[in-house]
This record gives sequence, C-alpha cells and structure tokens, in this order.
Amino acid sequence: MPFSALSKDALINNSTIVDNMFITDFMPYADEVAIKVYLYGLVQCANKIQSNNTLDSVSLALGVERNQIITAIKYWEEIGAVRITNENPFEFEYIPLKTIASKPRKYNRDKYAEFISQIENMILSRTLTPNELIKYVEVVEDYKISTDAMVLIAKYCVDSKGQNIHTNYILAVAKAWANEGIRTIEQVDNKLKEMEAQTENMRMVFLALGLKSTPDFEDKQYFIKWTTSWGYDLESVLYTAKLCKKRGGIKKLDSMLDGFYKLGLFTLADIQKQSEYIEFVRNLAININKTIGVYYENIDTVVEQYITDWLEKGYEAKGLKLIATYCFKRNIKTLEGMHHFLNKLYENGVVSTQSLQNYFEKLQHTDIKIKNILHTIGTTRMITNTDRDYYNTWSNIWGMDDEIIDYAAKKSCGKSLSFAYLNSLLATFKEKGVKSVEECEKITINPSKIDTISTNTQIISDKHIYSKEELDNLFNDENKGALDF
Repeated sequence: MPFSALSKDALINNSTIVDNMFITDFMPYADEVAIKVYLYGLVQCANKIQSNNTLDSVSLALGVERNQIITAIKYWEEIGAVRITNENPFEFEYIPLKTIASKPRKYNRDKYAEFISQIENMILSRTLTPNELIKYVEVVEDYKISTDAMVLIAKYCVDSKGQNIHTNYILAVAKAWANEGIRTIEQVDNKLKEMEAQTENMRMVFLALGLKSTPDFEDKQYFIKWTTSWGYDLESVLYTAKLCKKRGGIKKLDSMLDGFYKLGLFTLADIQKQSEYIEFVRNLAININKTIGVYYENIDTVVEQYITDWLEKGYEAKGLKLIATYCFKRNIKTLEGMHHFLNKLYENGVVSTQSLQNYFEKLQHTDIKIKNILHTIGTTRMITNTDRDYYNTWSNIWGMDDEIIDYAAKKSCGKSLSFAYLNSLLATFKEKGVKSVEECEKITINPSKIDTISTNTQIISDKHIYSKEELDNLFNDENKGALDF
C-alpha cells in the first residue's frame, strides 16, 4: 500500500483531465464503446486499487463485452492514442495526443453519397450516426469491398436479424467474408446461395440440439466450417449435436467437434467410440461426487480437472471408487482432498485395483491392531488419524514389533494419561535399543521420566530450573547437528 492515497470517495469526487484534442479531433469519429473505454480508462489510471483496473472489472463496470473493449483499445492504438503493452493479461498505456501525426481519416461524402443513402434506407428503424456511416466506408476501403457487395451484405444481415441489427454485426460479416476473398457482388451472391443451401441442414442441427430459434449467419458459418474445412458429414454433426442437447447450444457443439478434429476423429464410428468414453468419464465423475458427498452443477469441470488426470495415471473406475469410499470414511470430503491423497498413493506405486485393495486391507488390519492397543490401555474412543500416525512411527520408523507395543500397552493400562505414558515408554525402549519383550522386562524404568506422567499433581518431574548459561551451552552451535533426524 502506498504512503498516501486517495480514498474511494475522493476518487469518485476527483476530476479527470481530458485533452481538448480528444474532444475536437477524435471523439466525433469514435463510436460509443470506444469513447466509454477511453474515458473510463483515464479515470482508472488515477485509481490505486488494482483490482478495479482489469479487463474484467472494466467490462463489468461499463456493461460491455471483453472483446468489444479490446476492439475499442485496438481502434485507439491504430489512431495512435494508446499503446498495447501486453496481450495476456491485456494491458495498454495512454500516449500524449499531441504526438499523433494526423487526425482520423475523413472521406469525400459525394463519392459515397449513393452508397450511404442505400445503407440509411435499409435500416429505417433508427437514424444512423455519422460515426456508423464512416465505419461502413472504412470497411469498404480497407477491405476492398465493392459498395454494391456491401449493400447486399447489409441487406442479408437485416433480413436475417431484423431492423434492430447493430452496425458492428453487419461489418463483422463483411470483414469475415472479405477475409475469405468475397468482395464483389457476384461473389457475395454465390456466398448467399451457399448459405441458403445450409438452412435446412442447420434446422436439423438445431432440432438435434433442442433449440427452437432460427439459424442465423453465424450458425451457418459454423456448419460450413464443420463440413467444408473439417470434413465432417451431416450424420456425424447431427450425432454430436444430440450429445450436446440442452448443454450449451451451438458453441458447445463447435467445441466438441473441435475436440474430435484435434484428436483426428473424422468418421461416425470414431466419434461414437469417443462419445461413449466421454459418457463413461462423466458418469464416473457423478458417481465419485456422490460417494464423497459433493455436488457440481458443471460435471465437465470435474472431468477436466480431476477424472482425466486420475485415469491418465492408470487408475481404473473400480479403484477410484475404492479411493472415494476410503476418503469419505476418513472425512476427506472434497475432490481436492481426494486428489491429494490419490497423488500420495501414486507416488508409492499404489495404482492397480488389486494393489489398492491390498493397501486398504493392510490399513484395516492396522486399525484392528490400534483398536486392540486402545482397548488394552483402557480407552474406548474412536481411532483417529493421529493414532495411525503414532502407530506408523512406532512400527515403521522406530522398528518396534507388535509384541513390544502390546507389552508397553499392558504396562500403560490404569495410568492417568495412559496414551502419553505408552508413548513415553516406547520412546524409552527405542532409546535403549530393545529388540524383544525379554529385553523390555530387564530395563529399569526411571519413574522421574515416566511414572510422573500418570499423576495429576506433577507434570514436570525435573524440578531443576536451567539458567540462561546452561541453556546456551545445551543448544550451542557445536551441538546443533546432534538434533538432526
């Protein structure tokens, strides 16, 4: 946080300086979104709260889509008013307007008078702004589209979308077709015939998707891509559409076909086989969620983040269900918790269903031993993970066999704080290096170290108080290595 900063209220009530050159030379030729983005961005430059100065926060504040904001910024960059400094995350900086060599382009109205009149007469529901009309002329010049072709494109879009169509939509269609090399009225006419030929096919696709709306230009463009660029036949598209029914519409269908395309799956048989696998992993995800007691509305996210990774590690559906059941019983009730536990299993090579069964049977057998130990020392409580950690230390780290542990448990019975007594007793056996019960019986236990644990009146048996000098000598640099385990 800086030494000094403006409060939120001060920022709201503060002023933002706007160059007059922007108002007189640039604002008249910019659209509404571009102006909004430019001015709001200036305000955010003075805002020290970085969380309010991101593409997402600006999109939310202005009620404008992210791609529209990026388009607006690129518009100002073309003029020279800003400089894009980063694409991901998207960032830009303002440039002094006085450094701009020229003003936005202006066009001879007489040259385009008839064209502008045709465009205006096509959209009668509202009056087009000068900035909108300039955009039409810019696209015609920049993309080398004939004015007759542009009028035909506009008519097609208005007929498809209605009188409330936005200028940017028409221009987007014109740019897309120009990039395909469609610039003359003959080429546009042929394109429209191609689009019309796809109308019935797209109606069938919409029916398979469960959509009741009418396919528009963008929808038909998708179909042309799937069948022409990617090479899918109508039967494959319809089959995939049924898989996406009421699950995201046309964009979900495009995403799924894109996935098939990247996997090199082109025939209906290949797609059917892959779709069966997709259904399998989705059902597996739902089953695991139910087992550990969680719910996700978007099951595809679970598949992408967890199920796919677990299957790629070599785990089978039965094995994953075993792990999920174990996690639930051990109070691990999140997918992230199960993921963490599964990774530990994987690190130890416990992957196959049989090895998982053996592992869990071993854990169950260990729990029985721990239960018997608790019973022996006079405790009837449930086994905890801490108990398991202690047993692992005694058995696997200290190397105590079960006979020694049972012997120590019998010696701890009847003691107050019997579990602590058991721990201390086993630690003593470890310190003495005992290997059998016979050796344990021969050891004389120092009551000052163990027996006092069982009394309520004395917890610290050693009454000696160490001086600072004694403590310094005890933990000096020469002895520090002795504490390494």
